Amino acid sequence: MSIEANSDTKLTVNELITKSNALAMALLKKGINKSDIILTFADNSIELVIAIFASVWLGTTVCPISPVANVHEIESHLEKLDSLVIFTSTTKAEIISKALKNDKINDCVKLITILDGTYDDYIDFCELLKLGSNQRLSTVPYFTVDPVKDIFLMLQSSGTTGVPKSVLHTHYGYSLIVNYECWTPGKKPVFGNITPFGSLSGSGFLFRFVTSGVPFVIYRALSEQLIVKSIEKYKITFMFITPPLGHRLIDEQLVDNYDLSSLQFVTVSGAAFSATVAKTLIHKFNVKFTQGYAMSEYGLITDFLEVDPNEYELIEGNLGRPITNTEIKVIDLTNGSNLGPNSDGEICVRGPQMFAGYLNNSLATNEAIDSEGWLHTGDIGHYDQQNRLFITDRLKELIKFGTKQVSPTEIELFLETHNCVAEAAVVGVKHEIESQWVRAYVKVKDGMSITEEEIKKYVSDNMSDAKQLRAGVVFVDHIPRTSLGKVNRRYFKQLVDNELIVSF
Repeated sequence: MSIEANSDTKLTVNELITKSNALAMALLKKGINKSDIILTFADNSIELVIAIFASVWLGTTVCPISPVANVHEIESHLEKLDSLVIFTSTTKAEIISKALKNDKINDCVKLITILDGTYDDYIDFCELLKLGSNQRLSTVPYFTVDPVKDIFLMLQSSGTTGVPKSVLHTHYGYSLIVNYECWTPGKKPVFGNITPFGSLSGSGFLFRFVTSGVPFVIYRALSEQLIVKSIEKYKITFMFITPPLGHRLIDEQLVDNYDLSSLQFVTVSGAAFSATVAKTLIHKFNVKFTQGYAMSEYGLITDFLEVDPNEYELIEGNLGRPITNTEIKVIDLTNGSNLGPNSDGEICVRGPQMFAGYLNNSLATNEAIDSEGWLHTGDIGHYDQQNRLFITDRLKELIKFGTKQVSPTEIELFLETHNCVAEAAVVGVKHEIESQWVRAYVKVKDGMSITEEEIKKYVSDNMSDAKQLRAGVVFVDHIPRTSLGKVNRRYFKQLVDNELIVSF
């Protein structure tokens, strides 16, 4: 069963099968074919679950876009795609409408459906369900699927460097990501998932718990109060959280008025998590704490290190051991040779669940995956004598805001579209809780004038929350660059190395 916490709406597995079948039938009547991509851009909801599963029944590719994306990001995603069926919500429809002013994108869209109401002349989700009701697909999947070659999931990622790319996962590879181990749910399990279906973890949890028959709670709109209320109301036993939420859960003013005794497991991933906070969580709620290492191009890489409140010591930075079907090696940054235990180098992974490549970008694919099939993660770390993985630094240029990867290149290119900006360099500044905040160093065009607030507004009007310039704007006379003309990131990293932001 799926439960939407905001509205207390419930969806049983039988209802999911019936409604996703009806939606698939309706889409066939509307002319969908195997080459069409089902793109979703909405907050988590019961209707979104149905839309995603309709793509399974059809055998088409689904492309969930993070609900925090803004117009600029939506346009950059849609421009790469040829034929689309879009599912969105009333709160996101205006962004889609603005993106469709681009004629190239508009010509590729076959159908737009609003999941939770009406907007302009877009199709109402309930009406679309009626069109396909009381009918059954002749085969499932309807279109012939080659599980090894055909793409099921297309995700947006910044890869290890550069601007965002579309990550492609085959049906076979994705099934291995979802079912990476035999899992016994335990007594009366209920899962709470705050991650959007536009992420690999969010979609992975969706399929994992539906196929396991485990009730799970999703959130259309997140608030800390709603999360703790839902733990009490639905007796959630297994909660996936982000590091910022983990910090808040140890706040007595937030949690002490609620009964959270049902919690048995708390899992965190996506960003570094303080060992001190983890220990407090473990003992405050008497839960098992788990933490792992994953990326959009691969899925889970190490098993979720399990820390029992009565048995194990939490070791700072320990991310566990390789999961089933996964090899990990650490290589020297200068010559690429394999390193032994406790020697820092670049972490590389290999396994059958690895992504198939980046959409229309063989150069980036070949840069990420070497000739022997190793995916170069861009993360620096080591393994110890017990084969436990530790990450100590990042080779990547990416900025980590909470659980989100932010491309400095993308923000720089966007800033340079402003009439007053000559050049820009973007860097992450360490933050006490949210990993890093984004700062821009800006060179203004000769004879022009612009304020810090105007630049911040330019970004806030066009880019998602993770890319906001929380660490400010610094005006400079020049942007140091390498001999190849690239922004000298080492220079800017050194400028902020000793900074730590502690305010929210």
